[in-house]
Amino acid sequence: MKVLGLLAEYPAPEFERRAAAIRAAASPGTEVVIEVVKGNVFRGGMTDLHRALIAPVMTRAAIDAEARGFDAVVPYGTLDLGVEEARHAVAIPVVGPGRAAVHVAETLCDRFAIVCYDAAHVAMFTKLVRTWRVVADVTGIHAVGVEVTAMAEARDHLRERFIEEAVRAIDEGAQVIVPLGMTMVPVTFPAADLAREIGVPVLDPLAIAMRLAETLAVTGVTNSRAAYPYASLDSEPAER
Repeated sequence: MKVLGLLAEYPAPEFERRAAAIRAAASPGTEVVIEVVKGNVFRGGMTDLHRALIAPVMTRAAIDAEARGFDAVVPYGTLDLGVEEARHAVAIPVVGPGRAAVHVAETLCDRFAIVCYDAAHVAMFTKLVRTWRVVADVTGIHAVGVEVTAMAEARDHLRERFIEEAVRAIDEGAQVIVPLGMTMVPVTFPAADLAREIGVPVLDPLAIAMRLAETLAVTGVTNSRAAYPYASLDSEPAER
């Protein structure tokens, strides 16, 4: 089993933290290869424009991965960068941590809350939960108010804000917390550690995505052409 973890461009120390988390998320025996695509998502003020710009780059990387014999692709990040687009172009599973995590939450409880980085991410996830068809079960989308670029230096403050927002979400009826922001979980904090403190499950989107990718690959599941008709990035239409 060989899975490709795709990262956008990060400063060296930040890249190493994320690469280590990707490797740790896989099952023993799974070969994890980590590659970088051109594009910067390590920024404040991330928007849907930045998501759109990186999608074709992620798609080309998935096409290349399939040609090189990879069994699945997991793009890093809970915004699921390029996942929908890449599924049109390859047969191998392309698994987004964001969508995977919210649907695992659906199997564990009736109502769950999302904790994310900042107001810009609240805006994006408000749209995405509609696309993922879980909006009715989301009690709220809570921002810790810490930009991703500041989290390594604000670890204590980040933990305090995460706990505050998670507790508020539980008071509002959430039964599970889904961190949509992997710099929080698992890169900075283990999900189980936070769960012990707040008293309800906290999910690890990266581990969920990686193990789901492995399961889909080992059971021979490919992308549905009813849901994702084949499309080429080339100028000429193609059939597959």
